[in-house]
Amino acid sequence: MLRIISFIIERTSVNFDIHKLKKINDLGFIIVEKILVKFRNLHPLYFDFYDEMTENEIKLANISEDDVILHIGCGPIPATSIHITRKTGAQVTGIDHNLSSVKQAQLCISKYNLSDKVKIKYAKAGQFPIDNFNLIILSQGIKPHEKILEHIGSSMKHEVQVIFRTSYSTSGKLSKNDMFLKDIFKIINIVSHEKHGLLISILLNKK
Repeated sequence: MLRIISFIIERTSVNFDIHKLKKINDLGFIIVEKILVKFRNLHPLYFDFYDEMTENEIKLANISEDDVILHIGCGPIPATSIHITRKTGAQVTGIDHNLSSVKQAQLCISKYNLSDKVKIKYAKAGQFPIDNFNLIILSQGIKPHEKILEHIGSSMKHEVQVIFRTSYSTSGKLSKNDMFLKDIFKIINIVSHEKHGLLISILLNKK
């Protein structure tokens, strides 16, 4: 179902407003997550959908077991946090502002015996302290993403890296809605994800 959502959006993106499609895409993922979280035997399908993305991001930011990572918007099935710690051994803290999602994600981490590597917390990203992390990953669909990124940009240390997941423009370049990033960060690199249609990951450093 996840692949179907992305396939339809990718094929129709040339005919519709890219940011309206992103809202539909985000809503689709929220619905799918709420369904899949209740069926553990379907979790591997969800994990598989995020496998390519996390592989690309591990290479993008050169993630290793020495990294301490904050994942903003972990959701009820924290696939990104799980993939990264399994693939690299890094410590990951996932946060979400939805209490129900946090409780479900904590249960998920416990069931997969990853509580020593992955911590899930209820928090508002715009107020969360980031001093102890050297990499911050922001999921697609987090809101208000601009204010959250401004908080990160003003609070982060120079050696910290940020990965922001967003949608590209129809020309394949940074969309006009994300141009504000240039005022806050240095844009280091951008990677697209073949299985994810519109989605890209942007690697950012402090300006």
